[in-house]
Amino acid sequence: MKLLAARSGLARYGRNNIAYVEGMGSFLRLLAFYSDLPCANDYWQQPQALDECANCRACTNMCPSGAIDPDQFQLRADRCLTFHNESPQAFPSWIQESWHHCLIGCMKCQDSCPLNKDLQSWKERFAEFTEAETTALLSGVKSSELPASVITKFSDTDLLEDPVGLARNLKSVLA
Repeated sequence: MKLLAARSGLARYGRNNIAYVEGMGSFLRLLAFYSDLPCANDYWQQPQALDECANCRACTNMCPSGAIDPDQFQLRADRCLTFHNESPQAFPSWIQESWHHCLIGCMKCQDSCPLNKDLQSWKERFAEFTEAETTALLSGVKSSELPASVITKFSDTDLLEDPVGLARNLKSVLA
């Protein structure tokens, strides 16, 4: 969906391979819809990079895994913590325990980006969990076996689609 947003002119790419939308920065979630309604105007274009990234290295300097190479624009996905954080595989041995700070993904490059500076207040507290709820999450049981209170707290997210991965990532963050 990032490519669709970039090709349509809605978004541009940052050095960190994240989609940035003017006025929203990168703190967004892209969703796609389609229609057979004829389109009077065609804005299809080549994806564009942000001019602001040309001489900026904020995200490169903050990336714990070295996934953002200062000598190339394309992100090294195999080094990206988000890639491994969202994978069902065990974490590679080269990923340091201290790098884990999110249940899903990694926000280091986005948090450090000057284009997101004025948007940091968009972050909201997600939910608070009791010790019993946390223990249930850490168990990695099927979503349907979690307490109703946990399911309710996650109702506006898709994080319970992979309860085993969520448990693994939560253990890493807590470590």
